[in-house]
Amino acid sequence: MTTSHNRKVSLDEKISLDDVLAEIAALPAPPDGEQLRAWISSYPQFKAEIVDFATAWIEMEANPSAYEEKREDVDVVVNRTMSRVQQILDEAKRSPSLKDLLADIKAAGHDLESFQRAVGIDRSMLTCLAERMIRPATIPLRLVTAMAEALGRTAEVVRDYLRLPPQPAAAFKARKRPEPKQDDFAVIVKSAELPEPQKARWLTEPLDPSLRARSPARKASTRRRARCPSFRTSCLTPRE
Repeated sequence: MTTSHNRKVSLDEKISLDDVLAEIAALPAPPDGEQLRAWISSYPQFKAEIVDFATAWIEMEANPSAYEEKREDVDVVVNRTMSRVQQILDEAKRSPSLKDLLADIKAAGHDLESFQRAVGIDRSMLTCLAERMIRPATIPLRLVTAMAEALGRTAEVVRDYLRLPPQPAAAFKARKRPEPKQDDFAVIVKSAELPEPQKARWLTEPLDPSLRARSPARKASTRRRARCPSFRTSCLTPRE
């Protein structure tokens, strides 16, 4: 058979761990997510050793002086790097686009509470983000970058998600499906259950210029609208 790293291996050939690691070491740089998955797919019996080897290599490239530090400090760095290697593998499995925030939160290793703490929001704000009931042009840059970091996504992927049409929870949609009305971020913050200093900080954050530049202007309408139900939490169940 022919592996993704262009090494031909006969079905009856037995390759050793040393051979595999030697071939990985011949790469000009530490393997990326795609390469790492290819090696593991070709030699699943050596998965743990391949991940350990890649982890050590990435750590040495990122911080050569770490090996001169105390043992406990090195352990912290290695554990952090191993988590990054696992994140690379997980990212390769995920869709390149973000469609379902709640499912992506779970895929990133968070539960709802830990994601809220990481981003600095409460459940009502998460509800409105999950249903895309916040006007993109009013969202601050810090929220975009905090979400991107917590999800292990790029800021542009998060922006593309926030620009998608609103999607109110099905249980709260009327039969005639009134046009969803997105609220300004400031309105959502003021009704959130956050400490006042935290609210004040959110309200003074500069807006994301990329979202402002590409967001359509609001149109006046007399149609009945469904507002962001910031008091609800029942929609916060990842969709299958």
